Amino acid sequence: MEFSWSEEDDEFRLEVKTFLNEHWDASKLPEGPNVDNDAAKNYVREFKKKLAEKGWLTMSWPKEYGGQDASYVRQMIFREEGAIVDAPVGGGGEQILAPAIMLNGTEEQKKEYLVPMTTGDVLWSQGYSEPGAGSDLASLQTRAVKDGDEYVINGQKVWNGAHRGDMIHTLVRTDPDAPKHRGISYMMIDLADKGVTINPLWHMNGLGRFNEVFFDNVRVPLSNRVGEENRGWYIAVTSLDFERSGIHLIIGIQGVYEKLLSFLRSDDARQIGIDDLRLKKIYRKLTDTTIELEVARLLSYRITSMQSAGLVPNYESSMAKCLGSELGQFHARRAINSLGLHGQLLKESKYSVLNGDVPNSYMYTVSRTIAGGTSEIQRNIIATRGLGLPRS
Repeated sequence: MEFSWSEEDDEFRLEVKTFLNEHWDASKLPEGPNVDNDAAKNYVREFKKKLAEKGWLTMSWPKEYGGQDASYVRQMIFREEGAIVDAPVGGGGEQILAPAIMLNGTEEQKKEYLVPMTTGDVLWSQGYSEPGAGSDLASLQTRAVKDGDEYVINGQKVWNGAHRGDMIHTLVRTDPDAPKHRGISYMMIDLADKGVTINPLWHMNGLGRFNEVFFDNVRVPLSNRVGEENRGWYIAVTSLDFERSGIHLIIGIQGVYEKLLSFLRSDDARQIGIDDLRLKKIYRKLTDTTIELEVARLLSYRITSMQSAGLVPNYESSMAKCLGSELGQFHARRAINSLGLHGQLLKESKYSVLNGDVPNSYMYTVSRTIAGGTSEIQRNIIATRGLGLPRS
């Protein structure tokens, strides 16, 4: 079996790395207690415009809609390199909403919404989850009531990046009497509309945020609905098939891992009491991370290979997501324990190491096995669809 890349793919990877080194610096995103949302949004918007100039922002789109018809392999390489430096190389608009519009939208919607995505002029947030509808998304309660040529929307969404978006694509209940999967519609809403309120929800490390978005009698034109009324669930499920590899979960671990290894090999590690004997013990534990990272990476490559062959990954995606989520927690725990008491110190302390990245990572990964589908849900999918086990 050949696991190497083609010469063209290696050249493309190098091109992406060079571009990211020149144009992206994650430290410039102003997060934390004094967050400047406008500055963050503008920095991301400027970067996405640069991606658009390269044709990379929508590289996997069909050429008829402004894309490059790029292969799944090329797309994965692009996202893999972006994930290493925590760059926004994809989003809910380009990856999920766009396919929904291509497959189910009107010609007017394609002209109005797809073109600004190809140019990076409009940033989108995905607004699916609610406080009582996360893994069981079809239980959502946000209501949309038809009033003339508009919908009046009331409800709440949570766990989204609305603070950096211009628009939000979301699911709303348009028929409360229908079975829960059949009374949902797919809606696009301007976040500047009257009645939209965005409240921050800070990560426990204070360095980033999600949001809760409230809709209070928000009026949205009927033309903002994607596809048929009450068919939104099926449109969303189909669109999600376009973004499946989960490579960002796995590669996101790599940055902290490589920084930790570099530190352990330096004289700075000796200055905090890590001698040769302790270092050997640490290396033995980190060997597990090395092996697990490679296994997780190959699971993601498998998904990309299936997509390239015209197959739709299902339980395979759950395998990659579950391992990637839990590996993030495993490694964060190994890393913080490797550094002893210094591993608990944030960057504000003069005794901190690695700029406080390790404790920040430890706190951030707490949500990994919940966000994007809990590990329990993923294991159920693996058991029933992958192993053919009966539902309990």
